[in-house]
Amino acid sequence: MKLLPGPDYFRDNVFMRNDTFLGACQALGDDLGFNPDFLRVPLGAGIMIAPLWMAGIYLSLCVLVFVSRTFFPDKVEQVVAAAPVTAPATAGNETVELPRAA
Repeated sequence: MKLLPGPDYFRDNVFMRNDTFLGACQALGDDLGFNPDFLRVPLGAGIMIAPLWMAGIYLSLCVLVFVSRTFFPDKVEQVVAAAPVTAPATAGNETVELPRAA
């Protein structure tokens, strides 16, 4: 029995999505269970005051997300061979008596 990442682990990569910029806030919000706007708003407001500090903080968050998702993936599934499922034989043309409307 092998432990492999789930099929949606690579499909839902926040770094490759076209609706986020590197996806650090989205990934932290998803991982920790809060709205990512709680990170985006302070980072966006901080850009006005100290742009280099905020860029450094954002890039360090990106590194943190990359390391945590690379070395500690939480979406690991056990892959086992599934037994074939047989459906019970039923007739498709059965007539059912419905009650009449008044």
